[in-house]
Amino acid sequence: FFSMMKRLSTLLSKPVVHRIGVIPGDGLGAEVMPWAKAVMQTIDAYAPVSYELIDLEAGLGTYQKHGTAIPDETLNELKKCQGSLFGAAATPSPPPFGYLPPVVEMRTKLGLYANLRPMQSVPIDVLGTRGNVDIVVVRENTECLYVGKEKLATSAGSGKLAIAERHISEKASKAIAKVAFDLAVERSKKRMQPGHVTIVHKANVLRLSEGLFLESCQEVAKNYPDVVVDVTLLDSFMYKSMAHPSEYDVVLSTNTWGNIISNGMSPMVGGLGMVHGINLGDDHVMAEPIHGTPAHLEGKDIANPLAAMRAAAGLAERLSPEYHFGEILERAILEVLKESTHLTRDIGGTASTHQCGEETIRHFKTLLSQQY
Repeated sequence: FFSMMKRLSTLLSKPVVHRIGVIPGDGLGAEVMPWAKAVMQTIDAYAPVSYELIDLEAGLGTYQKHGTAIPDETLNELKKCQGSLFGAAATPSPPPFGYLPPVVEMRTKLGLYANLRPMQSVPIDVLGTRGNVDIVVVRENTECLYVGKEKLATSAGSGKLAIAERHISEKASKAIAKVAFDLAVERSKKRMQPGHVTIVHKANVLRLSEGLFLESCQEVAKNYPDVVVDVTLLDSFMYKSMAHPSEYDVVLSTNTWGNIISNGMSPMVGGLGMVHGINLGDDHVMAEPIHGTPAHLEGKDIANPLAAMRAAAGLAERLSPEYHFGEILERAILEVLKESTHLTRDIGGTASTHQCGEETIRHFKTLLSQQY
């Protein structure tokens, strides 16, 4: 009786509804998105938070139907939302002329200038996993080679010559540096040790663009005297982080390097099926699994849904930090990993996407019902 009254009280005290755009995209994005939505729906059912989930379209399939990867209708709806969930978009090789993954355009047009990718050890024994990993990669999200400005020229000695522009600005570099240093301060309170930011760059080769990024980050660092700062070259960092991951806390880099770093480090924490990203702006938060949509996994019900589920919980926690939804889902995932009977094959099991997702939601419901 008392638990029923507690639930009723929770439901009656729900605050303003959060509008969430839901973009499954292509392939695996559409296969794992139901489990991201299930996380949001479970929170809605058990906690004092409500969501309006709005289905939208974007991706290669959308491009093939409408001639654009992200229709104006989708962008306009997203601008009315506080947050969004994105699955994955297929990118054929070579891509059609003029086609860019819609997530790149969304990051730019929604002002999502920061990309946070948490990396944390998990209790599974698969190739590449490491203990004592607790890192957040902070990636600038709007510039670098991702501006997509390229052209073809000809060279007398080389024939065709492809030229790509690389944009790095002081404003964007300082903005992402502030995010990284603020995060290091926040994490230091939980970790009970000084915050630590590692700035990863290639200013030894790209002296102007990477030099400006490095200079801008070091300028911001002066405002955080209690945070330990390291500066390291990309290639050196990749070796050292694989050998000694426990020595790193917050890793700060440009758009291109940040993507490479986080994808490259993912085997240490269970692979791409376990890693999500949070895209932050001043008025919008977009969450996504970072695994993309490898064609050999599509349509087989074997994809790992946990990255998408983590993305949903991370979005929920960003919108309502006082409820710690991300931490609660992590406890549910930990139970699933310890049981080991509902793991997908990429993390050492034989379970289907549905079996893994259902078991995780079962634990999540139990934990939320105990909390609220």
